Amino acid sequence: MSKYMVLMTALYLFLGNGVAMAQTANFTLDGIVYDAESKAPLVGAIVTVLGKQDHRAATDQFGKFSIPVFTAGPQEIQITYLGFKPIKVTITTDKQATIQLEPDEKSLGTVEVRSERIRSEGTKSLSIESIDRETISRNQTASLGTILGNIQGVTFASFGSNIQLPIIHGLYGNRILILNNGFKHGFQNWGSDHAPEIDIQSAESISVIKGAAAVRFGPDALGGAVVTESHGMPFNSRLSGSAVAGFQTNGRGFNTGLNLSEGYENFSWHVGGNFNIVGDRHAPDYMLTNTGAREYSAYGGAKFKISENLIAKANYSFMRQNLGILRASIGSSGAALIRNFEADRPVIIRDFSYDINEPNQFVSHHLASLKLDWSIDPDNHVSFRYAFQSNGRQEFDVRRNADLPIIDLTLTTQDIQADYSHKLSDRIQGIVGGQILIQSNSNNPGTGITPFIPNYEGFRVSMFLVETLQRGNSEWELGLRYDYERNSVAGRERTQAPFSDNFSFSNFTAALGYVAQVNPSTTFRSNIGTGWRPPNMAELYSFGQHEARQLFGLLRYFEDAEGNLQNDRVVSMAESSVEAEQSYKWVNELEIRGEKGRFSTSVYANYIANFIFWRPIGVVGTLRGPMPTYIFDQANAFFTGVDFTYEWQHTTNWSSKIGGSYIWSQNVERNEPLINQPPININYELAFDKRNLGPFDRVQIALQPMYTFRQFQAPREVSIRDIIEGNVTINLESEIFDFLAPPPGYFLLNGFAKAEKGNLGLSLQVHNALNTRYRDYLNAMRFFADDLGRNIQLSIHYKF
Repeated sequence: MSKYMVLMTALYLFLGNGVAMAQTANFTLDGIVYDAESKAPLVGAIVTVLGKQDHRAATDQFGKFSIPVFTAGPQEIQITYLGFKPIKVTITTDKQATIQLEPDEKSLGTVEVRSERIRSEGTKSLSIESIDRETISRNQTASLGTILGNIQGVTFASFGSNIQLPIIHGLYGNRILILNNGFKHGFQNWGSDHAPEIDIQSAESISVIKGAAAVRFGPDALGGAVVTESHGMPFNSRLSGSAVAGFQTNGRGFNTGLNLSEGYENFSWHVGGNFNIVGDRHAPDYMLTNTGAREYSAYGGAKFKISENLIAKANYSFMRQNLGILRASIGSSGAALIRNFEADRPVIIRDFSYDINEPNQFVSHHLASLKLDWSIDPDNHVSFRYAFQSNGRQEFDVRRNADLPIIDLTLTTQDIQADYSHKLSDRIQGIVGGQILIQSNSNNPGTGITPFIPNYEGFRVSMFLVETLQRGNSEWELGLRYDYERNSVAGRERTQAPFSDNFSFSNFTAALGYVAQVNPSTTFRSNIGTGWRPPNMAELYSFGQHEARQLFGLLRYFEDAEGNLQNDRVVSMAESSVEAEQSYKWVNELEIRGEKGRFSTSVYANYIANFIFWRPIGVVGTLRGPMPTYIFDQANAFFTGVDFTYEWQHTTNWSSKIGGSYIWSQNVERNEPLINQPPININYELAFDKRNLGPFDRVQIALQPMYTFRQFQAPREVSIRDIIEGNVTINLESEIFDFLAPPPGYFLLNGFAKAEKGNLGLSLQVHNALNTRYRDYLNAMRFFADDLGRNIQLSIHYKF
């Protein structure tokens, strides 16, 4: 509950007493207030009878109000609520009025309000944190993964400077559902080297659900969900927009973007676009050759009010990327590979260039969607949604035919959803829904090598039900879900002989949640739930070279009679021991809000049976030369950890925020650590925010130190040299290892400053201000080079 909502609750109690003293009134003005977009009731909205300031009330937990009055007939009231446009309407004493409030895009900028609005049936008892529009616009060139790294319990896995994938409580990839404007983002979501193709500047807010949200959203939300919300496109709004242009020193990059929106009585629209061009980045002491990027995006939408109860919304977005990968990650011989891993500096360092050569990735993504919202009445709402997505991916490598991609994939996704939000009584409400997800992934001819993953067709049908029971100051939430998934696969063996397979998975999941408003300033949430996830195609069928390593899926290798690993045939699903992951997670969150501070902490435990992970198995020769080689494996795993955040408003203008997270994970079958888990981190922010300072309308300054510890739970080290020279023997029974020990912990100092005058704003952001030399444990390029050096970003904004 936001600070504002706590205040409104207190006002409601106060106003209620005032109304109680006016029992001599013979009539009442009754109504219900709810969000025009989400159709959720608004708690704590202030309703005032115009001209009679003593006749007022605050809406209750169901969005209802009742104001005693002395005369019958129509009367004008005003309704106000933080984050929404005030409204004046005329209602009568003879019937209950239903009133919709439109979100106010200018004032809907606080994390607290957004976090409360994103909650829906199935997620009320989960820990949710949000990033508002102001923070998004501050990070003009950030990826989705890097901006989410500012949330406690969330970090990101990197594949160099261009590719980041969010991690929630130690889980990433297909265990984190990314909802792009309400739909599962259909992309090649496997490995740490495939980032979601989402331009965060197209989002109005981004929220992270830190818990097993599988009941509400499906198997892909086993570890949590990331929800991006697009522009609300409010009706009756003047033409407005923003333009931005920026430059960054690291990579000599420049970016620009434009957004426009306008709303009429029954129609509104929004369009925008951005592009970002960056050359080779640099570490503190040297250039990182071939790490440039080209990114282009465009997006738009329209909203139609067909009738007072029926609203249609259409959206389209497009993004294209060309991402360079560090050239020094490629070795053509055993000696070169050893040199790459053991060198203090990359073995290939060239002069700065905007050119992007091999290895690199070309990715394009289209998303077109249509949504229909039908309000049967204030308590019952039906939503229909459809989306079509097309994702194209080409990956190029350093090889003889470098102009031919080694991976060339086209993934199409169709997503059909329908749900019914209902209210059964004053204390019971919920949502029931279903989803059909159809995916088709095909290899385009012309690579000249065995496809890394086969062609496949996937079909999933799902049904879910979530009900919430209100009991005093607490809520109980119960959810059930059923999923059925069918897959058809066709590919080629190593010998180029064709193979095919058909298999299916199905499962029930359940969750029980509890929310208690302990007192006006303290909220406790607890959620225990099951989840499941079938293995994705890369985990099953990965075969051969992928970027700077070789990778083999669960069905692509087996042990022969002598205990040696073989990969000359594909194991069928029926004869394999592969199982779907099964999760049991318990999350508890405590939030305390005071007059000048806010404290939040969440503690979680997660047991995952048949956990799928990739681990090193050795070095294997290829036509290009020897490469580090990994296999997918399964084991029962356990995760537990804690996140905390403390915010303190020192004075009107000065505030602080400190946070941190810790996770402990273990392969419980073999009593050994898991690989690639986030280390402990602590961060702090000291912020100054003042309006009307000197010639400026507003000035913001923030200092952001952070420390990331060395990962002390990492597997043992077995060097590339020892493997190539035959000093060690590795097999499936060997203890898990990594090719390098975890790097030391490191301290970074970041900063931000912004000044606004009228419609114009100038911002300065500094990353790694001390030019610290460091390597991040979760960055796959740590084997070959240091992370990024100092980067200064200057942006100019204009709003109109």
